[in-house]
Amino acid sequence: MTQMSDSGTSSALQALDKFFAVVRDEASANPLFAAKLVKALGAKVEFSGQIAVKVVDPLAVAREGEPNFRATFLKWSPKDLKAIIGEHSLATKDDLRGKTKTGQLVDLMWRGAKNRLTDLSPG
Repeated sequence: MTQMSDSGTSSALQALDKFFAVVRDEASANPLFAAKLVKALGAKVEFSGQIAVKVVDPLAVAREGEPNFRATFLKWSPKDLKAIIGEHSLATKDDLRGKTKTGQLVDLMWRGAKNRLTDLSPG
């Protein structure tokens, strides 16, 4: 690409570099923005920790089937599983009582997500 003018303006490639740097910086600072970008690209990305709690939709994962659901969430810590269960109202506090192991929480979460999907299904 060529320089647009000799008055100190950027070339098209320099302008694109600046643009993508801004997009990268925003994606780095804002996990929700990053998730939207990744979704728009059609890429599959794994998130972890508190970022995952904010951006992962357990109902979307449940739509992909139980094996994928379990593979996705069995990697999570009990703390993060409890947070996403609460964030998406997939179980009550009574349901969570005594559940401390990842497998127990994923089972509970799967039942909640499956029930929610059934409730959302037309007819």
